[in-house]
Amino acid sequence: MASSTNTNTIPFTLAPAEVSDAHAIATLLSRSWTSQFSRLQFGDVDPPTLAANMAPQIASQIDHSTNTLYTVMRSEAHGIGAVAQWTVPSLAGESLENETADEKREREKRKDEQYFNELPDGCNKPLVYEFMISLRKVRDETLQSRPHFLLENIATDPAHRGQGLATRLIEWVFPHADSLQDGRGVVVYLDTANDNPALKLYKRLGFEEKGKAVVEGLERFGGTGDHIHVALTREPKKSDIRSE
Repeated sequence: MASSTNTNTIPFTLAPAEVSDAHAIATLLSRSWTSQFSRLQFGDVDPPTLAANMAPQIASQIDHSTNTLYTVMRSEAHGIGAVAQWTVPSLAGESLENETADEKREREKRKDEQYFNELPDGCNKPLVYEFMISLRKVRDETLQSRPHFLLENIATDPAHRGQGLATRLIEWVFPHADSLQDGRGVVVYLDTANDNPALKLYKRLGFEEKGKAVVEGLERFGGTGDHIHVALTREPKKSDIRSE
């Protein structure tokens, strides 16, 4: 159910994304990838080109995906102020619960290859692929096949930063995560660069560092040094159970 809040007198509503939001979401995400490491990955691909490449896939995910949910902070006057992309356990579970380890690896390999092949020309594809594999490894090591909510992406329009929109998008998932599995709850997972200023926000919201993904020797890809991504989890908050 959608909910509203006023942030600096601007009313924003938290709601599931619609297919018609795909280009705005792609634009917001592409403009948020401004770090040195992101620039090393996407090279000379400008945000409009990257957004145009991403928008059809986002539209398809919103319309048809069984494991992806986009939530947005929407304002009638200002459009979409922030977006979060989630992988949701209740959507990912039943059809995959009997999947063998080999079947999982093969499915993920096909998914990775599709993503790699759809990257626009100008991207540093070898770096993107190595980074993607390193993230998958630390996620698997951290989660140990536990059901979870996974925050894939989050972005806020620079014009609306500091208004609590990202906090709203993240906190929205907590009661859902805590109520699953008959109230035992499931973990919420995200990963981010170790120098991302948002790391402070994530820790304030109850996330704890659990592991690292390291891409060593960026000189191989035209950069310098190493890149470190940290894995963070928020454990479920169990409800009090009272016997009658």
